[in-house]
Amino acid sequence: MPEGPEVESVRRELLLLISNRIKKITLTPLSQKYPKYHNQQHNFNSFNKAIITEILRFGKFLVWRFEGTNQVILNHLGMSGKWCFCEDLIDLRSDITHPKVLIQMEKPPHIVFDDTRNFGQFKVYQTYESVLNYRPIKSLGIDGLELPFPLKEFIERLTHKRYQDKAIGELLLNQRLAAGVGNIYKAESLHLAGIHPLRKVKSLTKIDIERLGNAISEILQKALKNLGSSTDSRYVLPSGTTGNAQLWHKVYQRKGKPCLKCGSKIEKIIQKDRSTFFCPSCQI
Repeated sequence: MPEGPEVESVRRELLLLISNRIKKITLTPLSQKYPKYHNQQHNFNSFNKAIITEILRFGKFLVWRFEGTNQVILNHLGMSGKWCFCEDLIDLRSDITHPKVLIQMEKPPHIVFDDTRNFGQFKVYQTYESVLNYRPIKSLGIDGLELPFPLKEFIERLTHKRYQDKAIGELLLNQRLAAGVGNIYKAESLHLAGIHPLRKVKSLTKIDIERLGNAISEILQKALKNLGSSTDSRYVLPSGTTGNAQLWHKVYQRKGKPCLKCGSKIEKIIQKDRSTFFCPSCQI
């Protein structure tokens, strides 16, 4: 699933659409195989001739805003969703295999939402305020990409009594703590901070927590600079560009390979049905 740096990289490319006018949003015949798109075309018709004014990010969500209306569109890439710029909507790019939404712009490029596994979201909300009150957004913690990194608030959230018996490798996936951190950057941040993923939160010292907060910020900013991690073919930017952050991963998907710092073999464990990669020597 795309994490904060990937979603922010996508958002920045989508800003090319700002001030451009939508001619038509079309839900494809393929989309109608899925209940979440059933009978929704009329909701999108209200955006015909609308001008896009903002595309905002909240954690891993994108919110599209428009001129002259308080209606918004909430977008989540899910596991495999991607936006693709196209010069026309007849002869689509070869990498578009499961198009769900076609957006014809007044001036090219047009844009297609391609979602192979169909976990993505593209939904109309009647007001911007209603999106802000949508529970997954309202409950988000600090933005891991925020600069300067809100270390004080991160410490306050992590040291809350409800989290003390949690393993830090599990807790970092909780978006109520630090939004935008997912499985890749959780592993890389813990490695940089030298913290074992099975450590209970209550065992972490203030120095440990400060080091972890700083590591999260450093890793996410580095990933953003590299346009995110294209660990498989599903993450591609709208322009067709891929990310390069995977080239410097120290532990993620490196089970059995030598740690680039100490030479010990990288190990993998399962936490809450997700793989966690770590160095048993560097991380204590």
